[in-house]
Amino acid sequence: MNKLPMPDAITPKPSAGSRRLTARGLVCKILTEAETGQAYLDQILEKHLSRTRLPERDKALVTAIANGVTRRRSRLDAELMRHFRRNFDGARPLLKNILRSALFQLRYLDRVPSYAVVNEAVSLARTQFGEGLARLCNAVLRSALREPYDWPAPERLLAAGDFQRLAQALSYPEWLLRRWHELYGSAEMLALADAFNQIPELTIRLTRPELHHETVLAELAAANVQGRAIDGLPHFYHVPSQHHIAALESFKAGAFTMQDASAGLVAHLAAPAPGETIIDLCAAPGGKALHLAELAPNARVIAVDQSPNRLRLVQEAAQRLHCEIELIAADARTFSGPAADLVLVDAPCSGLGVLGKRSDLRWRRRPEDIPQLVALQKEILQNAATLLKPGGRLIYSTCTTEPAENQGVATWFLEQYPNFNLQPAQQFIPARFCDAAGFVATFPHRHGVDGSFAAHLKKLS
Repeated sequence: MNKLPMPDAITPKPSAGSRRLTARGLVCKILTEAETGQAYLDQILEKHLSRTRLPERDKALVTAIANGVTRRRSRLDAELMRHFRRNFDGARPLLKNILRSALFQLRYLDRVPSYAVVNEAVSLARTQFGEGLARLCNAVLRSALREPYDWPAPERLLAAGDFQRLAQALSYPEWLLRRWHELYGSAEMLALADAFNQIPELTIRLTRPELHHETVLAELAAANVQGRAIDGLPHFYHVPSQHHIAALESFKAGAFTMQDASAGLVAHLAAPAPGETIIDLCAAPGGKALHLAELAPNARVIAVDQSPNRLRLVQEAAQRLHCEIELIAADARTFSGPAADLVLVDAPCSGLGVLGKRSDLRWRRRPEDIPQLVALQKEILQNAATLLKPGGRLIYSTCTTEPAENQGVATWFLEQYPNFNLQPAQQFIPARFCDAAGFVATFPHRHGVDGSFAAHLKKLS
């Protein structure tokens, strides 16, 4: 099994100090809160890491383990059940997360001595539960070290039609793997599942040319962050995931921002022009609205979102990036505004295109969510159509790979509104990001960006 490299600054040594133990204890606390509460993992991580005094390298370790355990949870659980000798599902959530975190480190992280991982987990179990469960923790982990489970190859499980074990091996809900298999076939399903299980690269967009992009890239390189340009998408760079990147002066000055390339495709697909009136109906956290404002100087950009709290994120980002946009708290289904040249509907969706970055989303999403989301997406588009001037453009986008929410919704809209037509996406962005029907359709295993969809719909009259 290939192990994942740890962040460069994290080099655990056999003599585990209290600071690293605190980091691993925090991981287990975060995982338990995510498992038993309502908040998403990224929200819980942000809350705890903003309050802790841990150094940046330990924050990076906490983030890596928390996301890794969450991505691999069903595979870790299946292996732990072989050694637990009791009802693992019925065990205390914190104990399960101590064991999951330790097994994840043993199986996936390098440069961590096995005995140090076990000793720290046992010590944490002893502190939380006493000697009895500490001994159980020790026995389970040492048994896992002696007898690692030899997982069958996914292709073998698939050939046997064993989706239950395949779901454990790949660590996905069974319904989702069956769905992907039905849509894409065996090879594509396995490639997509593998892509979402990798640590995602961070993508940044350089802004404000007057800040000199060469200088910004040099500062990133000095901070050991090497950017790789994305072909066909100006000013976008892949960089290694680094927890400290937001602490750089160039980030604070608005010289770059974190934004996936798939989101950048949407802004270029829209082709905003200077002086236009632009409405983003589902704007928070603001990345696309601010990109549109940058591409179209002197445009009037109106960012609409139902949540005032999330609009504050847009405001903070706009201030950092030195963009002037209008913020309005309103429901996208009923918002009434000025006649617009361009309306963006970056719709609420299942998020199945960002499972690599949203590691807990695979366990939260249910198949019955999709038709409910489709109904909401259609409602928003119906209102968006009323906001456009004749000749205006409606951009519909999602961060999902689910056809019902993507091609299905766009096709429905074109059938319902014959005064709109589809503008082929290849006219605006590189063809490699587009499908044969003229939509933007990206997949992580094919394009190296998040899974996404977008359609450019032009109002004729």
